[in-house]
Amino acid sequence: MINSSSYQRFEGSFNSFDSTYLFYQGWKPTGPFASRPRATIIITHGQGEHSESYHRVFSHFENKGFEFWAWDLRGHGRSKGIRGYAKSFQDYIQDYGLFLDLILKKVNQKNPIFLLSHSMGGLIQLSGLMKRDQSEFKAQVFSAPLLGVAVDVPAFKKHGAEILERFLPQVTLGNEVNNEMLTREPEIMREFDQDPLRHNKISSGVYLGFLREIESVITKASEVKIPTLFQCPEKDPLCSTDATRKFSGLMDPKMTKLLVYGDGARHEMYNDTNRAEVLRDLENFLESQLKKDES
Repeated sequence: MINSSSYQRFEGSFNSFDSTYLFYQGWKPTGPFASRPRATIIITHGQGEHSESYHRVFSHFENKGFEFWAWDLRGHGRSKGIRGYAKSFQDYIQDYGLFLDLILKKVNQKNPIFLLSHSMGGLIQLSGLMKRDQSEFKAQVFSAPLLGVAVDVPAFKKHGAEILERFLPQVTLGNEVNNEMLTREPEIMREFDQDPLRHNKISSGVYLGFLREIESVITKASEVKIPTLFQCPEKDPLCSTDATRKFSGLMDPKMTKLLVYGDGARHEMYNDTNRAEVLRDLENFLESQLKKDES
C-alpha cells in the first residue's frame, strides 16, 4: 500500500450482478489539485495481481494532479471469490461495466478520464469499452495486453481445461507464471513472493473464456474510437506482442501508438528495471492528450 502525503486514499465495495462483493480503492491528490484533479485514471489489473500492484505508477505521478481509481477482480485481492475463479470471462466484463458506472458517479466528468490496464485486464478493458459510449473517456492505455498468448501451456492442461470447464468448473490450476517472467529486479521478486494478495491460480472458465474473447475483440478492432497507447515488451513471455502489433494495425493509425521495449523487458513493465522509461512514456502520452484540451 502506498504511504504518501501526496494522496488521500479511499476504499469501498460494491455488489456485482450476482451479488459478489468487489473491492475498490482510490487515491486523490492533496495540495493544489485536491479540489479539482487534472485528470482521472481508472485502473484494471491483470490476472493474479490486484489494485495495489500499481504503487510505482502512483509514486511516479505524485504532485502532478492525477487521481487514480482501481478495483480487484472477483477472486483477486480483497474481492470475494475463489482465487482465480470466474464462472465465465464475461463475469469480469460485467463487473467492469458496473465499476465504471460507480466511479463515473464519483468523479468530475468534466475532467479528462483515462483508462489504464495490464495484461488480462487489458482484454477486460477493451471488451468493456466496446459495450458502452466511448466518448465518456479521453483515451486509454494498455500495458502488455492479453490479445494473444505467448506462454507455452502444456497440451494436457488445454485438454484438461475443457473437461474441467464442463464437469468441475470451480477447480483452479497453476497459470504457468513465475516471477522471472514478470520482472528482472530481485527486490521486486521478493515483494511478489511476500504479497499475500497475489496468486497464480486460474480456472478453466477464465482460460478458455479469454481465448474466445480474444477472437471476438480482434474482429472489432476498428470500433475503437479513442486515442490508444500500447506499451509492450519486445519478447513478452506471457502475452503475445505480435498479436498486439496485429491488433493495433487494425485500428485507426491517427489515434493509435505502439511502444515496444527491448533489452529483455519483462511482462510487468511498471515493475521492471526499465520502469523509469516506461512510466515516462506513459506520462508523455497522458500529457499530450491533456494538451489537446488546453490548445
